[in-house]
Amino acid sequence: MQIAYHYLRLRQHFAHVGEGVRQEVTLSELAAIFYCTVRNAKLVVKQLVELQWLGWIPGRGRGNVSQVIFLRTKEQIVLPLAQAYVQHGDMEKAMQLLLEWSVSARARERFLDWLSGQFGFLTEEEGDRTRDTLRMSFYRTIPALDPAYVGRVTESHMVKQIFDTLIRYDEEKGIFLPHIAHHWEANDDGTEWTLYLRKGVLFHHGRELTADDIVWTLERIGNPSTGSPYEWMLQDVSQIAAIRDTIVKISLSRPNQLLLSYLASDRLSIVPREVVEERGERFAREPVGTGPFTLVENSDQMFILEAFPAYFLGRAHLDRVEIWIVPEPNSIEGEVHLVQQMPDRYERKDKWQELQRLEKGCKYMAFNLRRDGPQQNPAFREVIHRLLDREKMIREVGGKRYQPASGFIQEWQNEPHLPGPVRPDEARELLAAAGYQGETVMLYTYKGAGNEQDAEWLEHHLQAMGVCVKTIVVPIVELQKEETLLQADVILVGEVFDNQLLMGLVEMYKSDRGFMRLIWDESMRETIDQEMDKLMRESEPWRQQEALMQVEERLKERFVVLFLYHSLQQSSHHSALAGVSLNAWGFVDYKDIWFKP
Repeated sequence: MQIAYHYLRLRQHFAHVGEGVRQEVTLSELAAIFYCTVRNAKLVVKQLVELQWLGWIPGRGRGNVSQVIFLRTKEQIVLPLAQAYVQHGDMEKAMQLLLEWSVSARARERFLDWLSGQFGFLTEEEGDRTRDTLRMSFYRTIPALDPAYVGRVTESHMVKQIFDTLIRYDEEKGIFLPHIAHHWEANDDGTEWTLYLRKGVLFHHGRELTADDIVWTLERIGNPSTGSPYEWMLQDVSQIAAIRDTIVKISLSRPNQLLLSYLASDRLSIVPREVVEERGERFAREPVGTGPFTLVENSDQMFILEAFPAYFLGRAHLDRVEIWIVPEPNSIEGEVHLVQQMPDRYERKDKWQELQRLEKGCKYMAFNLRRDGPQQNPAFREVIHRLLDREKMIREVGGKRYQPASGFIQEWQNEPHLPGPVRPDEARELLAAAGYQGETVMLYTYKGAGNEQDAEWLEHHLQAMGVCVKTIVVPIVELQKEETLLQADVILVGEVFDNQLLMGLVEMYKSDRGFMRLIWDESMRETIDQEMDKLMRESEPWRQQEALMQVEERLKERFVVLFLYHSLQQSSHHSALAGVSLNAWGFVDYKDIWFKP
């Protein structure tokens, strides 16, 4: 590969010279360009000539200049070199190469077309058996996989592949089912719970799971020193005890009807104590669980899962899942889907299937009630609500933005009564009546998830209506910090809930990892916490849903949250792939995918 860099440096030095044109050069010049001696420069030229990349006409006699003729374009060297890096698993170096040598947009497009052909479902013969691999791309690394701290949708999806929970929730039937715990029971008032564990559940490093792992995992989350944003899930737990190696008893200080929801949450996935303690912070990037897949690589270039042969619910059909990290600034969070690529022999079948569903969640704006500014005035917040033309936003920004939102969950809403278009002159009258005096409104959002495009549209639209807006885009981990949030007048964020819809909404309102709670004033927090306490005492699901709808109504009444739109989740796959279904996040669960030969 070094010879390719020599040619590229020479080509860059004489960038003004076209291919096939003679260019005079001395050996001393070449030595300077190649960063080597004159003797080694002669060897480099000889190699380039043998590769038929360069023509060489030596000078006659001492002091006479030689001539070079370029026989390859810069792109003809860079693209194969970038492809070689990819095939050796170094995606980052491949992308850096394209940027470093400033290849044309057309050449970059050709490379990305080639790259897309590397993804999809691959079958390799290994002796007398086949190895099935699902290969995809994603725009960023996936470093935060400790269940105690997991926050982003992609990380949560991967946690579900690597770890297991005590019980699981069946979305279609709306019931809780056995998982690590094969049975559970509670006393009459719901303050004493006993869980009976399966035998023979193995962690990926080979040790059998016991009741002590359950106790340590839950106590770790509930311990304030851990700093888990999910500590609140265990606030009513007074004691957790291992009665024997397969029996755990959980005692509550008061009844909590959401306990089973908590135990089915990926946030309370069971972890092995000795591995967590030995790896410390590295555990987030090098996790060990009991799930259907074990993580074998998690670098800046590659994320690789392999089937865990001893999985207690049966081995996955797939052997391997590869996710190549392809940094693309405009990529959308959540797009780790099945790619439209299959082996050549299946292309002729022409049987592609598309899965789609409306996401459970939405994109929204939330006002900061802890910062001085025009957003403290409910009348101003209501005017902003009236100025937002959701239909126009969806139409102009496009993509997977699908339907205006009037709440977090589309199916829970009555016919939405969204404001119609407002003329700029009307907008200025409304703003003046609300006491707005031209203050700059600081709009904060995080990178990815289409937020940059949404923020750009909102800023342009509101500016046209007479609102001075300044947008700040930061990494999501930065926006989750209280000190950053408190610099915002309004934030632009989104929520996508998993199959435990009720649990997801409760978490959004209760967790300090959530965006809204940190920008509520004390009064709002107390109000919402009181509503949450009532919900936790309700045993009927319909009453729990009713309580959550009431909380949302309080936010709407005060225009604390402005709902924008729901997105459409989509994924395409060939009919030769079976067991494919979208979960609530729009992802495919890898365990059940299999290949029909």
